[in-house]
Amino acid sequence: MKLSKIALALATLTVASSALAHGYVDTPASRAYMCKLGKNIDCGSVQYEPQSVERTSGFPTGALPPDGQLASAGISQYSQLDRQSMNAWTKTPITAGANKFTWYHTAPHKTTNWRWYITKQDWNPNKPLTRDQFESTPFCTVNGNGQTPAVRQDMTCNVPQRTGYQVIYAVWEIADTTNSFYQAIDVDFGNGGNVIPDDDTPAQVSEWTKTLDGQIAGNNVNAGDKIIARFFDANGEVASMRTELTVASASQGQASQWSFDLAQAINAAHSDIRVGVKDESGVVNPVHGANNVYVKDGSTLKSVAISYEEQQAQVTENIAVTNVQFSKIKNGAATVTFHVNTQGDVSLEASALNHAGAEKGYLKQDMNNANQDVTMNLTDVTAGHHMLKYFATNKDGVLFAQDVIDMMLENEASSDTAGKYDYTFPQNLSSYKAGTVVLQPKNGKTYQCKKAPYSGYCVQYSAGSNQFEPGVGSHWQMAWTLK
Repeated sequence: MKLSKIALALATLTVASSALAHGYVDTPASRAYMCKLGKNIDCGSVQYEPQSVERTSGFPTGALPPDGQLASAGISQYSQLDRQSMNAWTKTPITAGANKFTWYHTAPHKTTNWRWYITKQDWNPNKPLTRDQFESTPFCTVNGNGQTPAVRQDMTCNVPQRTGYQVIYAVWEIADTTNSFYQAIDVDFGNGGNVIPDDDTPAQVSEWTKTLDGQIAGNNVNAGDKIIARFFDANGEVASMRTELTVASASQGQASQWSFDLAQAINAAHSDIRVGVKDESGVVNPVHGANNVYVKDGSTLKSVAISYEEQQAQVTENIAVTNVQFSKIKNGAATVTFHVNTQGDVSLEASALNHAGAEKGYLKQDMNNANQDVTMNLTDVTAGHHMLKYFATNKDGVLFAQDVIDMMLENEASSDTAGKYDYTFPQNLSSYKAGTVVLQPKNGKTYQCKKAPYSGYCVQYSAGSNQFEPGVGSHWQMAWTLK
């Protein structure tokens, strides 16, 4: 169902009061912001708007956001954020003590405070996030004093001692609405896991001590595409480490599946790195999702990057644009009409541009086996060279055709010039006799041949030799007089 512009405007007004303020935590990157960065996958629409996780204020004593839906703030379109397991999300390494936290306010709003909560040491990371998983008292509160904050609001907070995977819950409480913004932040304190070791129990230390920049994660791809893991040290790519995976099926092309399969392939091929997620015992195993890359102390590797070699999409659609016609300019307006013939479902996007590239007309139209004329209205047009530029894509979004067609637009004869010129220059003429009056469409001015140096002709003109073109050529004043 399509909303009318009026219905959409009313809907916008309905939410305007709560949509004025937006923001997310970018340091350390929140779960939602990690989605935007592509370091978390299968996130849904929050990857496009991590700043919009907003709900009525209430944490931790109120009913909202609901338990089990804290990460999404109970907003249904962000429900993917509520998936919770030990290996579901990318974690930021962190240590206890003073840490910098940054709220990025895409639309700053008067603020009551910013608060930071942390999970209890013995929380269960495989159960949904609920209030009883968190300490009820924030480990850090920063007063907003009812003022509008900076776009980037940095604050230093003392983080309590923890080990292993923990979640920090950030709350930005707005002063002049009843709402707050909520951000879950996945962090890893290391030290062997989620249980505080007894003083006499040595912490379990993994041999995989260093995490490379980058991850084995990315986009959904198609069968036949190739995914390449490339590893880099301080001198550039280490070619011998390159590992490739050719996707065999649509199911393997899902980002959560190929990341698992590629991680397994890397682990099988290279003994000096390990791809996956580190568990509480320090063992690294691949997961169906974003996988980290770990190396041992002394490794010179710095980072990993994913690249793709995609199969050329098969396109069966076709388009032909013919018979381009354009009106004369009247009061700065003109029209361009052209015939379009398509095979299959085609989305046509066309623009009319002047010589400098400024857009003077635009249309976008879906067509299915069309055979029709299309008209585009142009505004703020002056006489001279213009271009009709078009793009054609199929229903899968594949661009399969584009072209540019030149046009010379002319002014319509006005009362003060009507009958005062013989031709519009050059009007398929190469020679002009003395006394001939022409309209130059490139500037809308009128010129008259003033002498005939070439066998009785005022000027002989060609596109390749245009020094005598009126008002334009380097020697036009030898042959023409401005009327």
